[in-house]
Amino acid sequence: MKNKARAIPRLRKGATDQEVIRWTRSHDVFDRLAAGVSEIVEDQSDLDRILHEALFQENTAQLNMRIPPAMKAVLSRLARQRTTDATTLARIWLAERLRQELKTQG
Repeated sequence: MKNKARAIPRLRKGATDQEVIRWTRSHDVFDRLAAGVSEIVEDQSDLDRILHEALFQENTAQLNMRIPPAMKAVLSRLARQRTTDATTLARIWLAERLRQELKTQG
């Protein structure tokens, strides 16, 4: 297993999202750690700052995801009850969950 871990190439700087996804799917996280091409980061304080700054930025980045039709229907219904659209409600919930996750890690 050590030989396999050593053969893992480093991810190039400036890699696209698709390249990152392909690289992480093709190399097991434990092999990457053993090879020294990935590391565990304990300090997440920079993420809290980034999330806070993100609250004041325009929504220009895009995240595409597939969800079951029933889940989308429920999300749309809940959004209408709150006089907003499903995308906005999902974004609000995502921001709240990210905040919660950062609090539990910090």
